[in-house]
Amino acid sequence: MENPVRAGSQWIMRAARWVRADFDGIAALATKLRDVPPVGWEGRYHFRGEEELTLRYLLALDALNFCFWPPSPATGEKWSVPGPGGGRLTGYFALAYALRQVAEADPSFFAPAALRRIGRDRVRDALGEIPLLPWRVRALQEVGEALFRFGSAQGFFARAQGSCRRLVELVTAHLPLFRDAALYRGREVLFHKRAQILCADLAGTFGGEGPGALRDLGWLTAFADYKLPQLLAAHGALVLHPTLAGRIRRLIPLAAGSPEEVELRAATVMAVEELTSTLRAGGRSVLPCEVDWMLWNLAQDRLPIPHPRVLTPFY
Repeated sequence: MENPVRAGSQWIMRAARWVRADFDGIAALATKLRDVPPVGWEGRYHFRGEEELTLRYLLALDALNFCFWPPSPATGEKWSVPGPGGGRLTGYFALAYALRQVAEADPSFFAPAALRRIGRDRVRDALGEIPLLPWRVRALQEVGEALFRFGSAQGFFARAQGSCRRLVELVTAHLPLFRDAALYRGREVLFHKRAQILCADLAGTFGGEGPGALRDLGWLTAFADYKLPQLLAAHGALVLHPTLAGRIRRLIPLAAGSPEEVELRAATVMAVEELTSTLRAGGRSVLPCEVDWMLWNLAQDRLPIPHPRVLTPFY
């Protein structure tokens, strides 16, 4: 069965007016990626322990894995947490490490009954002054409801039967904040960024074994967020309408679900598909999700243009 994210993104790009792919830019970026080593699972910041707790941790992690760019409401600065060995972590790795510390110090935080009734103070105690707190509280409550309904995280993930497609369908059916969809020209289109990345995180955490033995990782598309289009545009793989490019450069937020935002995400998905095909044609066997990881890691370096700003719980 075709991934609806891939099919919907193809359709969007046939009608797009704000963003287009540049195939010369994609080819040049593919040349640069040929020498980039594959990205292994980053285990320094993630929790890995007893299976049930690890699965609860992963579901909570990806429920909260969105929109780290707004300033902290308390400090007015980028949200961060102390990292191992000194220094501070920001963004996704800050979230992964903060939740790891909670899992190691207080596993009861991830109990279904505790998550169902979790409040702002408890989340703030665990994560500090993370932005968009109301959405994050709701996301954890939804995790608690799902775990309570299925009896355990192991019971929940077992329903996927080793399939990314089934897991995405399961997560988006039972956790509303994972239902990453938009209306474009009157048609619903899906992106399912966090539901898809949960599959990759599951495979990475368990090394492709046990709960991480997913047989259809190639079904996944890129995880359309705000860092990948930044990098793709910086390398000339995406070309933005001058009005849109100007808004992004001036740090003017885009409306979630707007044509500009939807086209950026669809173009990201299709650019990664083209990069994957180009790399395969050159003899490098990669999956779209692996190309996504390579690009996301490159996007952590300083880039000449800012990332699009969208207030959303979806990425």
